[in-house]
Amino acid sequence: MAWSWWNRASTGSAPRTWRAEGIPGALARHAGVPGFDQARLSAAHVLCVGAGGLIGHVAPALARKGVGALTIIDDDDVEPSNLNRQFFHAADVGRNKAEALAGRLLPICTAATRITAVPAAFEAAARGLVVGRADVAVVGVDNDAARLAASRFFRAATTPVVFCAVSADADHGYVLVQAPDGPCPACLMPDVSAGTRPCPGTPAVIDILQAIGALATYAIDACLMARATSWNYRRFSLNRPAEDGAAAIPRRPACPNCGADLEHYQIA
Repeated sequence: MAWSWWNRASTGSAPRTWRAEGIPGALARHAGVPGFDQARLSAAHVLCVGAGGLIGHVAPALARKGVGALTIIDDDDVEPSNLNRQFFHAADVGRNKAEALAGRLLPICTAATRITAVPAAFEAAARGLVVGRADVAVVGVDNDAARLAASRFFRAATTPVVFCAVSADADHGYVLVQAPDGPCPACLMPDVSAGTRPCPGTPAVIDILQAIGALATYAIDACLMARATSWNYRRFSLNRPAEDGAAAIPRRPACPNCGADLEHYQIA
């Protein structure tokens, strides 16, 4: 497998795709895990919106578990301040995050996973028909506008999407599964449309990202196969276990995001 692209500068917004090499026997221990369906995961396409702290824990897990295809969308570049918690090395500083993460995933893949990097903002990629269809999406960005845009896009595509986020004090976080007819982030948090949630530059540490990334990875499995789950919303705190919890929350009838005009999105 040739990784000759590794030291090249980003080529702009054009997607780039690589194929990993499978390792015979690497996935044998998945057999017997209740509800786990390796054939289903190996045939699945998971689309990742973002390539930072949260996706940097979800995507490596999926690569090691033998997912069929991963598409990673992010227009940011790697900065030194990312290295304390994101899946990058010092050599990645200055590279586009989607391409850098793809490069870090290739050596740890256990199956012939197809990895596509899209160095663009999500909404630009969606409007340009770059996104395409996926079996499930996971959104790990740090701003509300992108979360809501992704929510509307995947609702129109009837694609389940897993949202994950952490708090500004790095103590707690949540995972929300938006089924094709299920609740969106604005159903859960009505003030999300005001754009008040954490944004770039807030404190960040790896431990809460690992915890929420694990829950998001499990939720992706549950969207694809029969791994048991009784919730579509899960919250977790490092320091305040009384605040941990899970629930099956309903869609909010008056939610402005769920009722937003979706006609301008076309699904490839």
